[in-house]
Amino acid sequence: MSAVHRTVLPVRWSDQDLNRHVNNARVVTLIEEARLSAVAAWLGEDGVPDPARPRVVVSLSLDYLRPIDHGPELTAHVWVAGLGRSSYTVAYELRQYGRAAARARTVLVQTDPATGRSVPLPEGVRSVLEGLVVPDPVTARA
Repeated sequence: MSAVHRTVLPVRWSDQDLNRHVNNARVVTLIEEARLSAVAAWLGEDGVPDPARPRVVVSLSLDYLRPIDHGPELTAHVWVAGLGRSSYTVAYELRQYGRAAARARTVLVQTDPATGRSVPLPEGVRSVLEGLVVPDPVTARA
């Protein structure tokens, strides 16, 4: 299993805005799709969304580096950039035309479904994620 997950993202015709670029809000959806693909690859059944063990996004940062177009292949490179007691940070680079088009980070927190409060990551999840941390984005893009 590679620490950097790569997946081709489907850019839909309806993702475009009036400028014929992917709308900024749709980029967030593409990042979510990339994260779901990566987490499923990394964690298998432990990565499937489960209301009994919710992990929620508590932070999102996104830098738009250049327009994303409909048509040419858009590839996501996704990696675990950090790991906490109850959270982990996922970093992303979306590439089109062989260049970075967007970079993002999300922080996901494991929560208790009854209280909504953070709880420690399950030990199985933690052990897998520990082996995947790539703190340096330059290394991750290699």
